[in-house]
Amino acid sequence: MKNVFSLLVLTISLLLDGCYTPVIEGAQQGYDASQRESLKTEAESNDPVDEYNLGNNYCCQGGGLMDDASIYDNNKATHWYCRAARQGYGPAQLQLARIYSGHAIRGLHIVLRASALVGTMENNLGVALMWARLAANNKGDVNIDDATELQNEIMEKATSKDRARATTLMRKWRTASCEWAEVFPQSKNPEK
Repeated sequence: MKNVFSLLVLTISLLLDGCYTPVIEGAQQGYDASQRESLKTEAESNDPVDEYNLGNNYCCQGGGLMDDASIYDNNKATHWYCRAARQGYGPAQLQLARIYSGHAIRGLHIVLRASALVGTMENNLGVALMWARLAANNKGDVNIDDATELQNEIMEKATSKDRARATTLMRKWRTASCEWAEVFPQSKNPEK
């Protein structure tokens, strides 16, 4: 009887939790939008940490049905991440690896994480592998274990063509295709 009661309490709490999801997501979107102007001002200083923070504020759409209602924007997020990553900022390099390997969704963006479950997030494993390698080799600002783990995960999925592409891109990584519209030119959201 105790197990049945515990199961019932767990089920009810999970059902009620779903009722708050839109409220939590709306609050997160409102907060992110309210922070954007001050983050833009800071990011214009060309400081990679500020650029990364603005990229985080825009990141990311999951490729699902809710993207049209979202304030998040892959083009704008990758624009700012690329500026920071090209300066050698490890967290931005790691985030680009996540994005281009199809793991863009993070944080409290509940609706976006749910939309990613349908498996529509685009990926480019050659570009993702290049950024993961750079992040894994970056000794300063990034958790090397996370970067190495992601690099290994991408390597398992990557084809020989993807690996060769990553090696080619590594030679000139500061000028390699980095922004969303460059990596996915067919993308439906061409704005910056």
